[in-house]
Amino acid sequence: MKNCFKHLLALVVVAISCCLTYGSAAEPVVGSWRLVAWNEVETGSKAVSRPFGDSPIGMLTYSADGHMMLLFADPARVPPAAPKPTDAEAVQLYRTMVAYTGTYSVDADKVTHTIEISWNQAWNGTRQTRFVEIKGDQLTLKSPPFISPFLGKEIVSTLVWERVK
Repeated sequence: MKNCFKHLLALVVVAISCCLTYGSAAEPVVGSWRLVAWNEVETGSKAVSRPFGDSPIGMLTYSADGHMMLLFADPARVPPAAPKPTDAEAVQLYRTMVAYTGTYSVDADKVTHTIEISWNQAWNGTRQTRFVEIKGDQLTLKSPPFISPFLGKEIVSTLVWERVK
């Protein structure tokens, strides 16, 4: 009888553990995503730009514990000639990437990134809200209008990601 009780207790513990693990990862954005497209549309002129070309590279990860990390770059970035970039090389490297990390929250069709560390110091401590759409293994994040750090104009940014398997 004691052994039966121990086995039953172990089964209950495993079942609860599985449910808790599933519950914390139940948010559809949780996981790793690879960037497949990025464009910016100027709100005034409706001009479309692709700051990092037609095939930007990048990764986005949402963890079940509410943290996130994002990094994307221009695939045409040129490595510096030496281990320590010149000032001109450093400027070019800075201007061909976006990176930040922090926490996130999801509310219906919106995700809000609370940025703790960013490639752009001006974004540290800010909250960046994006409209979310998930269709199958594709995640689309669309911004409300904001001033682009690349164009210096008001834009709406759209990033399309595919789930990493």
